[in-house]
Amino acid sequence: MIRILGLNKYYNKGRRNQIHVINNTNLELPDKGLVALLGPSGCGKTTLLNAIGGLDRVNKGSIYINDKKITSKFSYKVDKIRNLNIGYIFQDYKLIDDMSVYDNVAMVLKMIGIKDKKEIKTRVEYILERVGMYRYRYRPCGMLSGGERQRVGIARALVKNPDIILADEPTGNLDSKASKDIIELLKLSNKKYKQTIIMITHDHDLALNADRIITIDDGKIVSDERVR
Repeated sequence: MIRILGLNKYYNKGRRNQIHVINNTNLELPDKGLVALLGPSGCGKTTLLNAIGGLDRVNKGSIYINDKKITSKFSYKVDKIRNLNIGYIFQDYKLIDDMSVYDNVAMVLKMIGIKDKKEIKTRVEYILERVGMYRYRYRPCGMLSGGERQRVGIARALVKNPDIILADEPTGNLDSKASKDIIELLKLSNKKYKQTIIMITHDHDLALNADRIITIDDGKIVSDERVR
């Protein structure tokens, strides 16, 4: 469960070029479902996603992740909540190119304190099989295509089985076929694990794959529509 209460964030606060990038936002997202944050570039949707993920500080308001307040906490406490509860899929992948596919995904489990090599191997190989990347598990990530890199990014987000997946334009750098494959992977994950998946997009047709579409413009939620 994600609850957002009276959230505000400014860039260049108090200056002539001040931007109110999150404008008094209130939002509640349930324990499961695929949610699309829809809006044009620069409307504030990525900033909102980063605030939910604890990557961006806000000026005012509160964010609760599974009833734990992540605003006004020390950064190491936010990091702990994020690591345990949230998987992040970045538009630019954020992979370590000279490490193998296997090691990029295994690193996430080590970060949350899993040390047993057998458990790590079982979980990593299972998730790589699910995203169609098992046969490339020993290949350096720098040798992968864009679609393959995004599949590894999804595997990395899913391997710790988080309650929440945050996906920042997960198909933004991909062709139409790869985009369709990525969306199907997210939908299957949502169906199997009953997660809350929040996906940023500027593509209305892509947003129609979600259960709920929240449209943002100039830092404000201008519509909140349940698709199914």
